[in-house]
Amino acid sequence: MFRCPFCGAMARTRTSRKITDMTIRQYHQCQNLECSRSFTTLNSVEREVTKRAGTAPLPPDFIPRDAFPASHYGRDQLNLVL
Repeated sequence: MFRCPFCGAMARTRTSRKITDMTIRQYHQCQNLECSRSFTTLNSVEREVTKRAGTAPLPPDFIPRDAFPASHYGRDQLNLVL
């Protein structure tokens, strides 16, 4: 949501278009029936606030959790006695 620069009412984002990898143009429409203006805004990345820490490489025998059906994990598993 964005405020209408003409009347101050809330404006709804209708669509957006990618301009560059770091900038998009958003199309808004004012929700005030007496105003109902449409306008665009530009949203871009200004700077990075936090940097992601380096991660250790995965072991070669790693199997992602998504590879298993939902019935194979969770709280409803049976105990396996070894």
